[in-house]
Amino acid sequence: MVLATLATEARSAPLAAKPKCFGAASRDPRHPCVNPRLRLSVVPSPARAKSRRNARCTFVEHRGLVHVCAFGVPVAEAEGTMALVGDSHASHWRAALEVVAQAKRWRGLSITQTSCPLSKAVRRLEDRVRFRQCVRWRRQVYRWFRQHPEVSTVVVAQLSGGLGIRTRRRDRFAATVDGYVAAWRALPRSVKRIIVLRDTPKAERSTPGCIRRAMARRRPAGTDCANARELALSRDPAMAAALRARSGRVRAADLTRFFCGRHLCFPVIGGVLVNKDLHHITAVFGATLGPYLLRKINELGD
Repeated sequence: MVLATLATEARSAPLAAKPKCFGAASRDPRHPCVNPRLRLSVVPSPARAKSRRNARCTFVEHRGLVHVCAFGVPVAEAEGTMALVGDSHASHWRAALEVVAQAKRWRGLSITQTSCPLSKAVRRLEDRVRFRQCVRWRRQVYRWFRQHPEVSTVVVAQLSGGLGIRTRRRDRFAATVDGYVAAWRALPRSVKRIIVLRDTPKAERSTPGCIRRAMARRRPAGTDCANARELALSRDPAMAAALRARSGRVRAADLTRFFCGRHLCFPVIGGVLVNKDLHHITAVFGATLGPYLLRKINELGD
């Protein structure tokens, strides 16, 4: 299993068997779970997390700037096809979506571009080359969808906050919301369902050092290094767009409950390191979120 392998790589023998309350399971409101053995565990360690890639994905197609890799079940066994689209904050959800895809017998196709969410609004990027690539990539993504009518479910995720967009409007947030709504409307009718994932909490610059010090002192890093919820969670225009879309095929999925309490967001949860840097989640924590993302998607219906 992915969790067992990553835990073994982190050289944490007690976690190799995926103990009770591991990761997101420790924050499941339906089944309260506490495991004192995980109080001082941090898997993977901050040093190892930096070099860990997102969940495995097998390259299958390259058209222009659109690079497609596959996860989930093989095409011959698939009962449906899902596409994950967005920036690097889409990529880090792949570990959770692998769990979803296996359970639902879906073939997953990952189509992502760094700093380039699926939006009709133009992202403000200082690098002119990356800016032009982002504009071209989005055009080519729509062309790709028209050529792949087998994709019935699209999952979108993207960084909240950041540099913002290029617009003459004074209300940049509203303009960003409009950009997402327009982008989802432009997807072909063959896409029956669009699932919008709320962005994940961000760490403070001091968080990695705090975790290392807590580990050295044998202190619980999850609580000692927690950040204020209001600072960790950026206002998310994609979620506002999902609520405003007034479309039967757009649904919002918010898993913040598994990252944060009412006042704090935790950098270590159930013995698992949440972020591998300041704002991308680890594949280990993502995999533990999988069952709860599956539950949410099932609740959203077909």
